[in-house]
Amino acid sequence: MTKFSLFSFGSVRRLPLSGFAPALFALSLSLGTLSLTACGDEQTAFDQTPTQRSQNAVEDLRRELIAAPHGWRVIYFPKTDSLLYSNPDEAINQTALRGSYGYGGHCFTMRFAENNTVETRADFDKETAVRPIVSEYTVNRNSFAQLSFATYTYVHRLANDRFEGASDWLYMGKDPDGNLMFRSANHLLPAREYIRLTRLGAPEEAEAVVQQAVDNRLAFERMVNPQLRIYRGGRTYFQSDYFMKRNVETNQSLLREINAKRYYLFVFASKRNPIPDYPPKEITGLGSGYTGTEQGLTFRAGLRFDAAKQFYDFERKGNRFEAELVQVYDTLLRSTRYVSKHLHPEGISTGIKAEIYDEGAH
Repeated sequence: MTKFSLFSFGSVRRLPLSGFAPALFALSLSLGTLSLTACGDEQTAFDQTPTQRSQNAVEDLRRELIAAPHGWRVIYFPKTDSLLYSNPDEAINQTALRGSYGYGGHCFTMRFAENNTVETRADFDKETAVRPIVSEYTVNRNSFAQLSFATYTYVHRLANDRFEGASDWLYMGKDPDGNLMFRSANHLLPAREYIRLTRLGAPEEAEAVVQQAVDNRLAFERMVNPQLRIYRGGRTYFQSDYFMKRNVETNQSLLREINAKRYYLFVFASKRNPIPDYPPKEITGLGSGYTGTEQGLTFRAGLRFDAAKQFYDFERKGNRFEAELVQVYDTLLRSTRYVSKHLHPEGISTGIKAEIYDEGAH
């Protein structure tokens, strides 16, 4: 009888990208050390003592981190809200907009060494993208195998009451693309954060990835009047049209909030004001936290098309960011997921596309 531990590193644990947060986070919090069994002839983890299994999980995670010679790209959203501004049919209270925005994420690169040091670059600005910090890390066992940043590094900039980041990350398994997925103990509710480590393929990527992420994020933030269109063929499902970034005195606090939090709300004026240049009587919209990537932008918790389909990753094309959803079937999980075509060009086309563009001031 071969047995697999659901939560020990090296087990059969493929986590779906979209369903990763709600289902498995809830499962992990409630069941902790639940195990699955499968028939086989070889000796496996459950033939070891709990102490041995825990130690193996720690060693396996540490070995995996070090085994990437060029390091990892890390996308970290310390605080997300999948329900915030996720329904384009729901009216938004304009008087409560300021202070209501959610939080976005950050892009890092990290290279872990045998001597328990990690070299980190970050996308806070152009300087942190090229100036690495070398700090110490540990891998130990809490309720899960845990990666901890033991001395100061860029991650600690987010470990405060405002961003609710953490410097101790609990290993949750691999997603369908083989990325390492983590969470922290900061949030009891599911889908409230996002931590993904993707192996880098070349030595120059350790610096180039973060630099490109900064450039792409700044390209979006410099847009005077960014708008979002979601469509399939000639049919438009969502089209924002409201000028949110008006550079007037009464709007300055909102402009600061947008960039500080890395969160954007694409707004549609569902009921216009008959008085010229006055705010609309009613608005709806789609919003999400964002950060730059080497390809373009990534949004978490995403820009929702419907309950099953969300736009997460956009590719920069000139002065626009574009995404097309394709259908990918995961044979192990026996489920279908929807991802951006530039990440999975082999996927089956849905024809559902989105574009973010600058309409300019008006």
